[in-house]
Amino acid sequence: MKTSELRELAKLLSIQLSYEDAAGKTRTATRSSLEALVRARLGHEDFDDALRARRAARDARALEPVIVVWGKSRPQIRLDGDYELTLESGEVVRGTLPMRSPLPCGYHTLRVGGREAALFAAPMRAHAPEGRAWGVFAPAYALHSKRTWGIGDLTDLESAGALGGAVTATLPMHAIYADEDPSPYAPVSRLFWNELYLDVAKLPEYRGEPLEPLPATGTIDYKRVAATRRALLETLATRWTGDEAVAPDAREYAAFRARREGDESAAHYHLYVQQRMSEQMRALADTARGSGLGLYLDFPLGVHGDGYDAWRYGDQFVPGVAVGAPPDLFFTRGQNWGFPPPDPDAIRASGHAYFRACIRHQLAHAGVLRIDHVMGLHRLFWIPQGMEAKDGLYVHYPADELFAILTIESQRARSVLVGEDLGTVPDYVPKMMAKHGVRRMYVVQYEIKPDADKPIPAPPAASVASVNTHDMPTFAGFWSERDIDDRLQQQLLDEAGAAEEREKREAMRASLRRFLTARGLLDEGATDTVAVLEGLLRFLGRSDAEIVLVNLEDLWLELEPQNVPGVPDRSWRQRLRLSLEEARADATVTRILQTLDQARREAHGNQT
Repeated sequence: MKTSELRELAKLLSIQLSYEDAAGKTRTATRSSLEALVRARLGHEDFDDALRARRAARDARALEPVIVVWGKSRPQIRLDGDYELTLESGEVVRGTLPMRSPLPCGYHTLRVGGREAALFAAPMRAHAPEGRAWGVFAPAYALHSKRTWGIGDLTDLESAGALGGAVTATLPMHAIYADEDPSPYAPVSRLFWNELYLDVAKLPEYRGEPLEPLPATGTIDYKRVAATRRALLETLATRWTGDEAVAPDAREYAAFRARREGDESAAHYHLYVQQRMSEQMRALADTARGSGLGLYLDFPLGVHGDGYDAWRYGDQFVPGVAVGAPPDLFFTRGQNWGFPPPDPDAIRASGHAYFRACIRHQLAHAGVLRIDHVMGLHRLFWIPQGMEAKDGLYVHYPADELFAILTIESQRARSVLVGEDLGTVPDYVPKMMAKHGVRRMYVVQYEIKPDADKPIPAPPAASVASVNTHDMPTFAGFWSERDIDDRLQQQLLDEAGAAEEREKREAMRASLRRFLTARGLLDEGATDTVAVLEGLLRFLGRSDAEIVLVNLEDLWLELEPQNVPGVPDRSWRQRLRLSLEEARADATVTRILQTLDQARREAHGNQT
């Protein structure tokens, strides 16, 4: 096939032919990359037939598989004649095009001239929070108290929320293969929960059995914790009759897990723990909502390639490629995250049924939902199997349709949506977020510059503001340059690069201290790390940001981050250095949380 024809076919398959990298340089697709991705998209190598078929389909298509109608606007349909519209409620409406507006919000089915399409009638914007709020962030697995058994559980997460604020934020809590990969961003399913977070003592089947001691080390031994907890949970499962109403796909999920373990009888165990996790999550969500906005959950970008979702919705994913990120100034070789990408054609043909189910599942519990890598609603970076990240290319997705699902589900659940839009993000992504009411993220460590006059801008109003994220150094690690040492050790920097980074960091520290001092947020001449952190939180608390999150670990100047990208042995395993009881009793922790609460109240009144 001629290169010009290959490029045409690639465009018809939503493959982007070039992109601008982090340094602003245009990267153009090589023929080998195009051929690999086209082959993966098609599932075969007959490119000539595929090009003819795609051209014909493009020319003949009169009705898109999904049509979005925003707000009170009229559906734009390029057909004439009679139509039949089956509303989500089941009501059938018949008429002659053009269709009247407005339509009831929801997912409807349109039939015109023998053709059928999903019609999404969506509110223009997602649900907006009322007032200004703050809350705490901590990974559930890292929490511990006197009653914790091996790993933080839902009761520990509830206790963390009780430390203050109206929001309790954490990492994804979906089902994982604990004996393989503890990453919360490699879930077995985005539709089911991780049973390690069950509070065993609250289960109705628990009879006070002694809990086998698990070592209270600084890191979590997932294999041992999972095996020990499962041994007891299997006993409790034998006391469960299984005659309760369960989630629609729960039995299928349980059967999948049992088959993978090679033990059909394990299905009862998996059904039991999912039932009890659903109940405990519901109770936790209700309690958290009672304090304000409630749980701040995290929706991961992808799923494990050998997990339930990739099996159950196999036709929705593309084999032979993995999602990742192109080389940038930090990850000079790029990143391969290892999970399969959704198929842009297949997800549309299904009316986005899987994505709708996932978002609805999360918003049944979340007062706030963070959408990981929100740019993925627009495009994902595909890396062909056997090739390096630098050989990958972007593939486009129907962002309009995906945002419509977000606004529909957000308004129904009265939950706030936040998009993780950090790093190199095209301008059209934040514009789409603003248009549809998806809140942005403002992170001090991303925003700070070695600028003597204005080291950090003010957080935007429609944002969630924080000092850092779970993927970044802790505040103390950043302030002490521990992260530069790490990057040097990982050979992400050489000695000259490290020296340059240290010079910039010193300039950042000096300009930030001047900035805070000039605004009365830091005492003249103060250099103490805690004092600077407290000044920063006052700055964020007084800002217009709708939500301010504080990482609990920053309050006792933790140096070790929860995630060191590219270093699995130092990621997702670290327990908080202070127990929940110690955190509550710590005078500095208490004072800083009170400082943030006071700053929010002084600036915005007695709000959530």
